[in-house]
Amino acid sequence: MTDLTADQDAVRRYLCDLAPDARLMTVHLGKTKDDMLDHQTMPMAVKTLCEELVAAACLLSHMLKFDGEMILQIKGSGPITMMVAECSSEGRIRSTAQWSDIGDTSTFENLVGTGYLAVTVDPRQGERYQGIVPLESGSISGCLNHYFENSEQLDTKLWLASNQSTVGGLLIQRIPEEGGQSLQEYSNWETLSTLANTITDHELASDAGPLLIYKLFHELDPRSFDPWTIEFGCSCSKERSARALRALGETELKQLFAEQPQLTLDCHFCGQVYQYDQADLEWLLSDQPPRSDTLQ
Repeated sequence: MTDLTADQDAVRRYLCDLAPDARLMTVHLGKTKDDMLDHQTMPMAVKTLCEELVAAACLLSHMLKFDGEMILQIKGSGPITMMVAECSSEGRIRSTAQWSDIGDTSTFENLVGTGYLAVTVDPRQGERYQGIVPLESGSISGCLNHYFENSEQLDTKLWLASNQSTVGGLLIQRIPEEGGQSLQEYSNWETLSTLANTITDHELASDAGPLLIYKLFHELDPRSFDPWTIEFGCSCSKERSARALRALGETELKQLFAEQPQLTLDCHFCGQVYQYDQADLEWLLSDQPPRSDTLQ
């Protein structure tokens, strides 16, 4: 591996010549995660969890390699009642959260309370798949590892860490041989797992990339592949935001417009503001797309 830096916001994939039954991935996010959350005023504890959740979404999206959205959502009984992170198959990310008074609460368990983490694969074609795991671990990575243990046929382990400037993640997964059987003859999976468990939060948050992989697994001859660039990008639109209004039903929607001449919806992910007036009511009550002169 010639380029050992982790200064690019990207997911990277690796294979080890002496551990052919496993694949590895890292994610490193710096400026991109700031671009994603800069317009949202969040307590630091909430921001940190959003960053780690979106880092996990990046890893899972690239692991599955499908055309669509990977969505991770936390719903809990604690001060943080909802948190969601998305990563598209083009590498565009977004995240947001809802919370009440955080106070001095800092641990994951106290911030989210009881509830669940939902892992949703939302392909642009085909059926949506969702798996759910209870919030019974002390971290996002712990909950996802619980999910892997109960839902995935392949051995998969995940680590996440963040600091004030960057967030990093590491994922290792056992590769099945053709026919669904794991490679056994040259298996170094246990060695790989043991070495991965030695990683520190500081190393992962700061150096998630080829240099970290080389430090951890150099004796297994790791090889790095081209990075998958990650960037902030919101998929909102006037038509998509209108779904919330349409969900109210015709009677309530007409009543709202009768009470006020203009309705305003803003996107929690990016801050984009969408306005609707009486001229929009007709297409809101139909299955037609908005008029071109109302798009913003």
